[in-house]
Amino acid sequence: MKTIRTPEHIEFCKMVGANLRYARIARGLTQARVGELIAIRFQQIQKYEAGTNGLTAWRLQQLAHSLKVSVLDILNNNYIADSCNKKAASYQLELPLK
Repeated sequence: MKTIRTPEHIEFCKMVGANLRYARIARGLTQARVGELIAIRFQQIQKYEAGTNGLTAWRLQQLAHSLKVSVLDILNNNYIADSCNKKAASYQLELPLK
């Protein structure tokens, strides 16, 4: 059965893909390495990250586990912003006081 790609579905896939890409890069992994970890080709990782292909629940679980994030992080519309805010806050804590 073919999935009908509505504008909402396309936007959701792009958001999930952006979160996957962010999590992968944050851990210093290549698309090829992530593909090796879950036994798929890097081209499929590219398609997930671009939002071209949607994920099954099983594949989402595999990716989240390999990237050491929760499935909820990947599905969170604010994941990247929240992660950046946490990093910025931790950097401020590390600054020497004058």
